[in-house]
Amino acid sequence: MVATKVREINENKGGSQAKGKTSFQIEKDTLLDALLFCAKIVPRVASIPLLSCIKLDIQKDTLFVTAMDVEQSALQFLKINNVGGVNGSYLLPAKEGIDLVKKMPAGEITFNQNDNMVEITYGSRGKAQLVVLSAEEYPALPKPAEVQFVSTPIETLRKGALASRFASTDDKRPTLTAVFIYSDQGQLAFMGTDSHRVYRHISKVKIDDPARFHNAMIPAVRFKSIVDSLKSEKVDLAIDQQTSHVVLRDQNVIYFGRMLDGTYPELSKFFVKKDEGPAVTVSRGELDDTLNRMLSLDGVDNNRVTLEVNEDSEFTIHSRSQKGEICEGFPDAKVDEGFPTIKFNARYLKEALLVGDREVKTATLRVMGVTYPGYIEFDGDQSVCVVVNQVR
Repeated sequence: MVATKVREINENKGGSQAKGKTSFQIEKDTLLDALLFCAKIVPRVASIPLLSCIKLDIQKDTLFVTAMDVEQSALQFLKINNVGGVNGSYLLPAKEGIDLVKKMPAGEITFNQNDNMVEITYGSRGKAQLVVLSAEEYPALPKPAEVQFVSTPIETLRKGALASRFASTDDKRPTLTAVFIYSDQGQLAFMGTDSHRVYRHISKVKIDDPARFHNAMIPAVRFKSIVDSLKSEKVDLAIDQQTSHVVLRDQNVIYFGRMLDGTYPELSKFFVKKDEGPAVTVSRGELDDTLNRMLSLDGVDNNRVTLEVNEDSEFTIHSRSQKGEICEGFPDAKVDEGFPTIKFNARYLKEALLVGDREVKTATLRVMGVTYPGYIEFDGDQSVCVVVNQVR
C-alpha cells in the first residue's frame, strides 16, 4: 500500500494545468491538523525553495498532502468533496497557508484554483487568495522497498520516543543525538544516551522476523515530534535499509525519516548487572519533590546530591552549597542493608523519574557501590530502565 500511494503521488506532477481547474471542499479543522503536521517537516529556511511549500494533490475524493525536507517527508490523505470532479496538483506556500487556515473560523472551506492563484472561501463572508506554484519540479517522495512493518501501539512509540530526553544535543557526536531502534531478542526496543546516562525501553511488541529487522538511528528530537503528532492507536513501523529511512504509517499518514549514518555504541553491557547490589525503593512523587527543591540551590557543582542511610537507618538525600543546605529523609522508603553513600546529578535523577508510566507510584534505585552506575526502574513497569552515572 505504501509503495502504491507513493508511486501515484510521484507520478502526478502538475496535472491540474492539463486537466482543468481544481475545486474542493474540506472541514477547516481536518485540514488544519494536516497542515500543523506539515509544519513539523517543512524547513524554516529551505535550501531548496520548493520545499518551503506544501504539495496538494486532488485525486477523486481524496486530498494528498505532501511536506518535505531534505531529511524527512510525509504524505497525508484526507477525504474531500471534489466539487469540480477535476484531478490536479499545485504547491501552497507553507507559512502563509498554515497561518491563514489557523485563523479561519470553524466550518467548511473551499479551495478554487485559478491558474497561479488559489481562492479560499470560508465562513459566511470570508475570501482569500494565495499565489500557488506548479508541482512539476517538486521532489519525489522516497520509494520504499518491500519492508517488514511492525504493528506498534502508539503508547509504545511514545515511550520509545522518551529516549530523546536522554540523547545528546552535541552535533559533534551525531550518533548520540539519536533514538536507537532495535530488536532485543525479538522484541521492539528503543535506547538513548548522552554518555552520562542511558535510557532503555524494551516493549512487549514482537517482531515476526527478527532476522529481517534492521537496527536504525533517527534524530531524537525529530522522532519525538512526529510520534507526538500521530493520533492512531496503532502505528506500523519499518526500517527501510534500501532508502535509509524509518517509515511510520497510520490510517492517513506515511512518514519517512532519514536514518543517521554510523554505528550506535554497544550499551547492552551496562545492563548486565542491573539487578545486582543493594537498592532503595522510594515514593516517586516524594523523591521528585525533594530533587526539585534541591535544584533551587545555586552554586552546586554538577547539581550534586548525596544519597545515604543515616545512623537511624533512614534513607536521606542532602545537598549543600555556599548559600545553603537542604536535607530530607524518607521514613517510608524501603532500603536494603549495605546501601552505600553515593552522589548523583539531581537533574539527571529527576528527569529519570519522568519516564515511567503515570500510574507508577514507586521507583527503585539499585547500585553496587561508589563509582558504579545507578539503575532506576519503576514498580509495575519493568519495560523501562534508566542508567545514571555517579558524580564525584
